[in-house]
Amino acid sequence: MSDLDHLNDNRVEKALIFLSSTDEEHAELSGEVKRLEERLKQVKAHLFLKSDGSVASREAEALRSPQYDEAVQEWIEAFKQFKMLDNKRLREIRITEIWQTLSVNRRKGNI
Repeated sequence: MSDLDHLNDNRVEKALIFLSSTDEEHAELSGEVKRLEERLKQVKAHLFLKSDGSVASREAEALRSPQYDEAVQEWIEAFKQFKMLDNKRLREIRITEIWQTLSVNRRKGNI
C-alpha cells in the first residue's frame, strides 16, 4: 500500500487547514528574515564607517566584529524557522495538488 492510498478527503482538509492557519506566521517569518537582512547591512556599514585603514581592512574588521556575528546568528535562526515552516507548507501544497490530480483521474476513470 503506497502513501497515496492514504490520501483522502480528511488528509486534504487537514492540509488546507494547516495552510490557512499558518499564512500569517509564514508572512511574519518572511518579513523577519528580510528585516534581519537589512540589519546585517546596517551593522556592517556602521562598523565599516567606525573603522580606519583601507577599504579591505575596514570591511574585514566589520565582518569579524561581535556585533556582526550576532546579527548573522539572528538572521540564521530566523531563516531556519522560516524554511522549516515553508517546507511544511510546500509539503501540504503538494498533497492538495496530488489530490486534485487523483480526483480528476478518478472522474475520468483512469484510476
